[in-house]
Amino acid sequence: MNATDLKYLSKTTARVEEDISGKGRPPNERFPFQKQHPQASTHLMIKYSEPHVPILYGPQIPRRDRDDTRERYSRALLTLFVPWRTVADLCGANQTWEDALNSRQHLISVHSWKIIENIQLLHECKKDRDEHLLQVIAEAQVDNDAIDPVLLPANHDVH
Repeated sequence: MNATDLKYLSKTTARVEEDISGKGRPPNERFPFQKQHPQASTHLMIKYSEPHVPILYGPQIPRRDRDDTRERYSRALLTLFVPWRTVADLCGANQTWEDALNSRQHLISVHSWKIIENIQLLHECKKDRDEHLLQVIAEAQVDNDAIDPVLLPANHDVH
């Protein structure tokens, strides 16, 4: 946390609104962690004033339509798109992640659902790309078995 962050946190909302002159980008909103959080004195949350494209590091969000990754998919959506402070806010002790997502999906905004649909669309595009590549490779292997005689040098025989 730097001096600018502390300045914005110390001001009331009304005073911050007075400082906005209409020129340039509006300031990003800053929110402190709760006092009991271990990083409350050194970190804060920033809500950007302009849209940003998030880049997620780590494993990708699993496909929605695969049975073997359904629990991981549900857990990923809950942790990314539902507000939470503890795991219990996301999933009960005797509840599967899929059941937890089904019971909490009303907490996910319409905007977030569009993002989730785009993630799924990206998976489908990658799958189609891979299938097309395999098809092109298979066709190329068949075509390599019968070389067009026109392309061969004059002194080579095809047989």
